[in-house]
Amino acid sequence: MNYICILPVGEIREVTLISIGKGLEEVLGFSYRILPPINISDFPYNAEREQYNAEDIITEIVETIPVTARKLLEMIDVDMFVPGLNFVFGIAQANSAVISLARLNPEFYSKEKDKTLFRQRALKEAIHELGHTFGLHHCLEETDSKSAYFCRNCCMMISRKLSHYW
Repeated sequence: MNYICILPVGEIREVTLISIGKGLEEVLGFSYRILPPINISDFPYNAEREQYNAEDIITEIVETIPVTARKLLEMIDVDMFVPGLNFVFGIAQANSAVISLARLNPEFYSKEKDKTLFRQRALKEAIHELGHTFGLHHCLEETDSKSAYFCRNCCMMISRKLSHYW
């Protein structure tokens, strides 16, 4: 099967999960399946930083990808970090990626609620991190300035990698 599993951690709105899933279908050409949510309390919390360690989270989930799925995207609505960085929007390892929705929400920065901007950012970050699972590297710096689609170079690279799945 060629599909991406979306694993919500905590209470992620269904409309957000479906929006991201449909965006992934359009850009990557894979269908999606939403898995039952898991509890955020399953992961260790760093009280001093008031954040969760993204490396701990992805290490826990990397083994949970269903054998019939190509990739696993975990969506979490808490702030994350990796050692050496103040925060991360997401990380990827092997065939799994985790993205944090917390800092993608304009309200995190005391800005006005903007569902469209939030969903655009979430889709861009999901595609960005899943791109890493296909072997793509960084070529775009700012989340708000990049498209939800891959640049020309990444399109060529991912087309070659995806052709192995079809």
